[in-house]
Amino acid sequence: MRSNSPKPLRAPFPVLMTGLLLACTVVPAMADEISEVRRLLKQGQPAEALTKIDAYIASRPREAQGRFLKGLILVEMDRPSEAFVVFSELNEDYPELPEPYNNLAVLYAREKQYEKARTALEMAIRTDPGYAIARENLGDVYARLASESYGQALQLDPANKLAKSKLSRLRELNLGASGGDTGRPGTTLQPASGSSRTTGAAPSRGSAAPLPTSNTAATKPVTKVTPIASAEILPEKPAQKPAEAKVDPLQHSSTTVIAERTAVRQDSERGVEAGGWDLLFSPYTLHYNPDKDHKPVVMLGLNKALEGRWFAGGVVFSNSFGQPSTYVYAGQRYVDPFGFENWYLQWTAGLLYGYVGEYEDKVPLNYKGFSPGLVPSIGYRFNKYVYGELDFLGAAGLMFTVVAPLPKDWP
Repeated sequence: MRSNSPKPLRAPFPVLMTGLLLACTVVPAMADEISEVRRLLKQGQPAEALTKIDAYIASRPREAQGRFLKGLILVEMDRPSEAFVVFSELNEDYPELPEPYNNLAVLYAREKQYEKARTALEMAIRTDPGYAIARENLGDVYARLASESYGQALQLDPANKLAKSKLSRLRELNLGASGGDTGRPGTTLQPASGSSRTTGAAPSRGSAAPLPTSNTAATKPVTKVTPIASAEILPEKPAQKPAEAKVDPLQHSSTTVIAERTAVRQDSERGVEAGGWDLLFSPYTLHYNPDKDHKPVVMLGLNKALEGRWFAGGVVFSNSFGQPSTYVYAGQRYVDPFGFENWYLQWTAGLLYGYVGEYEDKVPLNYKGFSPGLVPSIGYRFNKYVYGELDFLGAAGLMFTVVAPLPKDWP
């Protein structure tokens, strides 16, 4: 951004030197704190490491690396539900980072929730198509899902020789994969290519944990989990592969942990975009050509997600002439169009009723109060609880709408 002053302001030399000294002091200090936490974790002192990383996060609550490392420590301490919360919140705040999605997939796989693991890995790959570990893990998840499907087929038809042969070959593949190759750890945690968002000091991709491979039928529990590597600050030059910190596997499935994870995921996925409902409220409509007969327009409605980008809904409102009216419709929503993050475009088409009597000619193709409707809109997602939307009412006006995405399990 350019200044209007004819000459740039110049800071005194002591001020410049002070800023330079601060820059040279703060970054190494942050690196030292992270290194100390990693050292404690490597020495088998996760409780002490957690205390230090909590203090680090308290002074830098929006910095991604410390929060990411806390998730790894919680996994090390066998507190997976808390780690799940940490990684889920990182996904919300920094959706351009693929590693938290990958680690969520590892946690899901431990509970044999392979469909959720698959979804998380697909998000990681969508964020960074070059993320090899996530692609390898996705292959493992597909192998698990295939084992389950072949096993179910054999339960329904024990004489199915083809399914038995496929399951046998898949077991051999899993046995070979688990023989000694536990997968490669990640290298650095950083925004996906092309992202403009910043995450503070860049954390490490060392946390990207390969998923466990199975050497048994799909019905047996997971008995081994590949270790999750520790985090480190991204150096200016390419670094050596970080050391791994071993993580003991969960020995059994926990109903409580699954419930907590599900609650967190449902809270972070809301509204039509998560397959649920949006609540709509419009307190004001701007008329392009004000008329003395115009009355305030107030609208209330609901949208419900359908398959793909489709949704359906209905609204009730007091129209521009004070008549009770309704509009039922279906439409499509396009999230992040042309790469514009947090924006969305949508359109709806349906049936409008309410313009009757002397105002019947105020909308086109009106027959006894019924007329077709088409409304294009543009919206902005301020956060997961509130969106703002502009609805273009043809040549008549512009409606300002507040959208409240409801929890995914509503009602």
